[in-house]
Amino acid sequence: VLAPPRKMSKDLPNAKVNKLMKANLGSGVKRVSTDATEATAQCLKEFIQLVAGQAQLQAEAAKKSTIYPEHFVEALAVLGYPSYAAEIKELAGKEAEAKKNKPKRNKKRLEDSKLSMEELKAKQAALFAKARSAMNR
Repeated sequence: VLAPPRKMSKDLPNAKVNKLMKANLGSGVKRVSTDATEATAQCLKEFIQLVAGQAQLQAEAAKKSTIYPEHFVEALAVLGYPSYAAEIKELAGKEAEAKKNKPKRNKKRLEDSKLSMEELKAKQAALFAKARSAMNR
């Protein structure tokens, strides 16, 4: 049993759908009709709702309140799309690796600034005064 689909507040942009269609249809297709683009956009929305609903069920079964990529992988496999599941699993792995290799932000900026607390407070007060004067113009 799938979760009931929710109303989407915005449609998929037809220009993006049309661009995706042209990119994947090959060089023999020069134009795609508006009706075909709209029908494809509707199919995409329904497919996204289907997969997202199943991923939600997978997350709930795992007692998670956040849907993670592995829930989408499981959802695609359950829905009969194992090749997509493999692609998503590979993409999620690449994303996780890229995130792991991303340099971390320096969280010790205060300690590394070499300014005293009084100097930092004075700088902050000056910035606030500048912002106030900009807003009062």
